[in-house]
Amino acid sequence: MGIKIVADRMIDLPKEELGSLNIDTISCYINMGGKSYSDLDDVFPEDVYRYMDETGKVAQTAAKSPELYSEFFKQFLHEGNTVIHFAVSSGISSIAANAKKAAQDFPGKVFVIDTLQLSNGIALLVKYALKLIENGETDAGKIVNLVLAKIPKIQGSFLLDQLDCLYKGGRCGRLTYYAANLLKIKPVIHMNEKGQMVVREKFRGSQNKVLERYIKATFEKYPNPDLDCLYVVYSTYNKDVEEKILKIVAKYHTFRKIQFNYVSCNCCVHSGKNTIALFYMCQ
Repeated sequence: MGIKIVADRMIDLPKEELGSLNIDTISCYINMGGKSYSDLDDVFPEDVYRYMDETGKVAQTAAKSPELYSEFFKQFLHEGNTVIHFAVSSGISSIAANAKKAAQDFPGKVFVIDTLQLSNGIALLVKYALKLIENGETDAGKIVNLVLAKIPKIQGSFLLDQLDCLYKGGRCGRLTYYAANLLKIKPVIHMNEKGQMVVREKFRGSQNKVLERYIKATFEKYPNPDLDCLYVVYSTYNKDVEEKILKIVAKYHTFRKIQFNYVSCNCCVHSGKNTIALFYMCQ
């Protein structure tokens, strides 16, 4: 018996780390070629990119139903736990709404936090909740309120290298798409206070050239980071880029931990290849 922390699969932490933290996750659906798959169970980012390259189409994403969220919660309730679920932002998905609808069947036993974030923005909030529990907090309602107060302090943003997925998925107009390619425009997508993805800046040049400008602008706009952890998330691994990021970050802050993670299929469907994201909590 105790407090069980669970989250949506888009928390984007390695499976081994989730296991060590005792965090269970629930996936969303990834639909490709008329078939439905479970994110990071039977389909992975490389499958999504291969599908796009071979067909010229992008995969579609879909949230699990309230009924499936209810079944997910029940397994932990049967063990005598109170459940706190960390949901992907309601500003970009129906996931939080479906989870909250399911939680209505378990008043006082299941709490759903609309994180207004995705990826490692969720991870930062989960780690904060786990620290509260480790320090002896046993009131689930109090933990939820303390986490909610931290949400505005999360900085989450992405530097896109290409707009193919946004364009093919209907989230970017034809003129914008072709102009961005022609002018080599790299947009920065930011999670705003409503949990919506909005364009924060537009840099011109190759990703390699604008990377430092992106990192510099992020630290300037969202200063005083909690130096305990910086998450860097990428959709396509590149060791040279990873090493460059470490050198750039060191010019501005000395984080106790800088962790590089991969995105889930849900994120890569919308971000495309070579996307780089930064997540940290401001003090």
